[in-house]
Amino acid sequence: MERCIVTYESFHGSAKKAAQIIAEKLGTKAVNIDTPFEVEDLKPYDHVVLCFNFRGPYTAQFTKLYLSRVKEQFKTKSVFLVGEGLFSEKEFPIVADEINKLIPCRDFHKYFIKGQLRMGTLSPEEQALLGTFMKLTGMKLQDMGEFDVARAEAVAAEIAAIIEADDYVAPEEEEKKGEEWVCPMCGYVHVGDAPPEKCPLCGVPGDKFTKKE
Repeated sequence: MERCIVTYESFHGSAKKAAQIIAEKLGTKAVNIDTPFEVEDLKPYDHVVLCFNFRGPYTAQFTKLYLSRVKEQFKTKSVFLVGEGLFSEKEFPIVADEINKLIPCRDFHKYFIKGQLRMGTLSPEEQALLGTFMKLTGMKLQDMGEFDVARAEAVAAEIAAIIEADDYVAPEEEEKKGEEWVCPMCGYVHVGDAPPEKCPLCGVPGDKFTKKE
């Protein structure tokens, strides 16, 4: 259990609430990836819980960038994707499968928790912005209701049971060979004698990379 971490990205606070409920059940910490969170922070963990608020047909671009940066670390890890927010339970698996392809891992689990979108708590500016987004995506602007605490607790219990039953021991990582080159735009790290021709994530030219001391 000490080798598990819960990460979240939240806009209205529902994903944070889910992450905190799950982290408490697992006896670990919940980390907000909107704050500086280095790629290396995932290395000690065998199990990673990802709590994201889904706001459209695809998760936020920032979230996809984050997952792209850390995806190499997921190969030997058990990943639990917890989605909540505007998605229905019918739509969520489609996006979850896309994310599973983005981050190849040892095993992948997906859960949906009905989120919370209180129109009354939004400022007029926020409502206008959200209304524009909904119009573009063809989604109905409506209050999704109370955050489903009971469902979040049930998801936490199921994740805990899977982790407790898992006796997998991750293999030792091979020592990196070559210099480490860091993209100045997205933080992608390339290992080799020279930087790549361009960043595979954001397209920044390789000559802009800096060597990690």
